[in-house]
Amino acid sequence: MTTKIALLFLLAVVVLATFTAVVSAQVTINTINRVFLVSGPAEAGTAFTIEVDGRQYLITAKHVVKGMKDDDTIQIRKNGEWSPLAVKVFRCDDPADIAVLIPPSQLSISFPLEPSLSGVFLGGDAFFLGFPYAKTTDSMLAGGYPLPLIKRATLSGMSQLVPGKGSVIILDGYNNPGFSGSPVVFRDTTKSEATFKVGGVVVSFLPEAGPVLKTEEVTQAQITDEDKQESRILEYHQRFYRVTHETTDFVRLNTGVAFAHDIKFAVDLIRQHPIGPKVADDFQPK
Repeated sequence: MTTKIALLFLLAVVVLATFTAVVSAQVTINTINRVFLVSGPAEAGTAFTIEVDGRQYLITAKHVVKGMKDDDTIQIRKNGEWSPLAVKVFRCDDPADIAVLIPPSQLSISFPLEPSLSGVFLGGDAFFLGFPYAKTTDSMLAGGYPLPLIKRATLSGMSQLVPGKGSVIILDGYNNPGFSGSPVVFRDTTKSEATFKVGGVVVSFLPEAGPVLKTEEVTQAQITDEDKQESRILEYHQRFYRVTHETTDFVRLNTGVAFAHDIKFAVDLIRQHPIGPKVADDFQPK
């Protein structure tokens, strides 16, 4: 009986530890409440807030604000509509695809979310939050802003984008159009508490060229063993198609490898232009 009780106790400890690990890995509301759907002159994307030295800044990918002037207006999604937001635009030097926007006033809560890659490790979980294809849900955050979609990725690798100045982060995770400008967040496991940090800005994905296929429709009875062995049969809406040959046309495919640029580029640029609105602890979204 004593052995049985000990085994049950051990099982309970394992279950509790697993549950704690899962819970602590979830993206915190502090991160979610910082993410906004925005639109520049050419395309829609994602932006998010960070604080540096007690001031708040709006971060996005540089290509999202392509064509904007240094003092211009970006569109931000709020209450189901696009609303103008006057911003001052600062752009990181190439090849860093990051822009820092200065809003006229604080946009989001400012609970701690350190902009740093300190504590990150390869093979660890990362998350990026944004609006693929400008897609939103019916759920709204405080202030009428749409709730971002959250994607889990694996931090697969890192390399120097600009030696001594910042890295490119390689993620195993699908980045669709609209996620550009999304924050890449991770849990710093060197901390005893569930501490999340923002380490980068989603900027692109690794494409692959796939040939356009020529097909013919067949019935299921016409499918041969050779078709199966050569993987020549495609099924679409319960109809079958045999691949006859590849054309000379190609289509761009998403490999599922995404790239993000180091948040350090943004922090360094901010320190050159420390003019963001001061944050207030009692801030309430309007």
